[in-house]
Amino acid sequence: CMSASSSRFGSQRAHSSASRPLQRSVRTHCRPCPAEDTMVRGHAKEKAQEANAKKMAAMKKSGSQMDARKEGLKIVCPACKAPMTNYKCLQQHYDSKHPKETCPPEDSFAK
Repeated sequence: CMSASSSRFGSQRAHSSASRPLQRSVRTHCRPCPAEDTMVRGHAKEKAQEANAKKMAAMKKSGSQMDARKEGLKIVCPACKAPMTNYKCLQQHYDSKHPKETCPPEDSFAK
């Protein structure tokens, strides 16, 4: 036997979902059409391409960062083969990474 309160709540739930109409969105799609997008962004796209072309040309003139890095890293740690820029960095590296070993003299590295 059901009590009066449970039948009342059960009937409200049944009527509330059935009486509500389904809501449909007015939009047919979420993104703008490709034709609309190119019309609005056409000038900005051309400007961005021009700026990017200038930037890439400047990078080609200046050279590669990897080449500059190779020129800067002249000393190599004999223990772990880590590249260093100068002898002071090598001394600091030995103090922190290889504390039990002695740092080789500066004369042993060819300049």
